[in-house]
Amino acid sequence: MAYGARLESVLGESPRGFESPILRPSSIVVQHRRAAPNPPHTAPGGLHRGSPPVTDETTVRIVPRRSLLVTGLVSIVVVLIPVSGVLYWFAVPRGQGGWVALAQAIVVGGSLTVLFRQLTVDTVVADGELRGRGIFSPMVRVPLTRVAKVDIVPVYVGQSAETVPQLLVRDADGRRLYRLRGTFWHPGDLERVAAALPVPTTVAPEAMTFAEFFEAYPTSAYWFENRPWLVAALLAVAIAVAIGLAVAIMTLFGMPIRAA
Repeated sequence: MAYGARLESVLGESPRGFESPILRPSSIVVQHRRAAPNPPHTAPGGLHRGSPPVTDETTVRIVPRRSLLVTGLVSIVVVLIPVSGVLYWFAVPRGQGGWVALAQAIVVGGSLTVLFRQLTVDTVVADGELRGRGIFSPMVRVPLTRVAKVDIVPVYVGQSAETVPQLLVRDADGRRLYRLRGTFWHPGDLERVAAALPVPTTVAPEAMTFAEFFEAYPTSAYWFENRPWLVAALLAVAIAVAIGLAVAIMTLFGMPIRAA
């Protein structure tokens, strides 16, 4: 009875009851062989999360969300099948089916190349460097010794109240060394990368618009961002190419371009 009463007393003192330390979930998100991070502390300008020392054994690797790959495949199929059907319907009776098949093969080959490239996209912290590649960009390697500032900034998506995080890694002069956009990564991935870097992470206290983000971090924008004139020029080129392609197809199939 005394033992049972004592056990009941111990269980009653803990709000969670009996809990074995072995069964407690680990809060460490970076897989490596080193001590846990220092506890976070606040400072002016945002929350600073202490980063533990990074060793050569530290390894973190993240990959984009696979849903992006599925969306790309579905988009290709949805667009390619009806367009190909219409083109074959016009081309085969005129003996031009081979040209449609060639164009279709080029489109499918290019699409599969892009999708395969997507499978190679990742971000890694290992071997004393931060490295990664995009679909259309070459491998970027940043020695950890150059990393001086790490920021995580929530940014509004368009005009909605939804936000996505931006991870910005900068050198001592504030220039961008590496940037990740949370749109393409799993939740928590940016925090994992930040925790593996050798400097504390500063989390912006409030969300920003993209305009405010680019103003607060002047070197953070990619070449195609924050340039409305460039977007307009690319749109005009895309429209011109589409019109030229349509005229070429109609000419090839002997279709009248203008009504008589």
